[in-house]
Amino acid sequence: MTPAEAYDIVENPEDHSAAKVKQAEKVLSDYAEVTERDRTPPRKKMTKPTPPPKGRKAQMMRGGMANGKVHMYSAGGSVKDLNPGLRALQKERPDVVAKILKNK
Repeated sequence: MTPAEAYDIVENPEDHSAAKVKQAEKVLSDYAEVTERDRTPPRKKMTKPTPPPKGRKAQMMRGGMANGKVHMYSAGGSVKDLNPGLRALQKERPDVVAKILKNK
């Protein structure tokens, strides 16, 4: 007996025998029963974990040194030695500029 047939029998019990009504109620209760499988969510498909990178972390390319600092101009860029204000100050007071650049 299918659940649709059982539902029709339960809806009109006076048209059917008591045994048939009881059987239809059992069919409907079996279909309405919540099992452990219904309660648990579906499992996600297991995927392989990504392997960790080998060696050290990739670092940015070093262009060179300028004014005691590393810079990243690897394609021929230029590093300015002094800004215009320091250049003007160097003409007047070279000792002060030397002290400023020494502390950097």
